[in-house]
Amino acid sequence: MPRRRIYTFDGVVDALGGNKAVASLLGVGQPMVSYWRRAGQFPARSSQRIDAELARKGATAMRTLYDFDPPKEYRDETTKRAKRA
Repeated sequence: MPRRRIYTFDGVVDALGGNKAVASLLGVGQPMVSYWRRAGQFPARSSQRIDAELARKGATAMRTLYDFDPPKEYRDETTKRAKRA
């Protein structure tokens, strides 16, 4: 049976049972889930737990809903170090 594909952050949160359920699943407070909602992406470190829970519910999420890029500050610092070397 094909899995239902979820294309939006809100769709993932709804499929998982809301902010409270996502916060519980990931071991964070509800304000953190609200912060991610404004950003429109989950942190990359949460992808395995979210994907596993969605699979259990017969769904899958777009990879673009996870922030796999390091924060800009980290990228800038890494670039500076590489130029100095």
